[in-house]
Amino acid sequence: MKISILLSAVLFGALFHSSPSTAASGSAWGKIKTVEWYEGHTGVLVIQENMSDLGGCGRSDYYILDDQHPYFNQIYSMLLVAHVSDQPLSLSIQDCVQGISRIKHVISSR
Repeated sequence: MKISILLSAVLFGALFHSSPSTAASGSAWGKIKTVEWYEGHTGVLVIQENMSDLGGCGRSDYYILDDQHPYFNQIYSMLLVAHVSDQPLSLSIQDCVQGISRIKHVISSR
């Protein structure tokens, strides 16, 4: 009986342990207002219409496209094209990089 209670407690703890797969995330739709490189940050900073703290990082003033993202060049190109053409994008946000909500995916559609 004691072993089954202990095993249940361990399994319950493992299910609810915070990990990157359970990190804060969300999606935002809108036009890109600003694309900014700022010394000290490890990626490009983005300001989008109607921003919120989707990554749960405590900030809603910027999103960041981390320069270690496997598709950095492709996503950066999409951000720039959308910015100069005034085309809205859907940004999928997950986790934090340097205390800023991290851009994970980008969708462009009309």
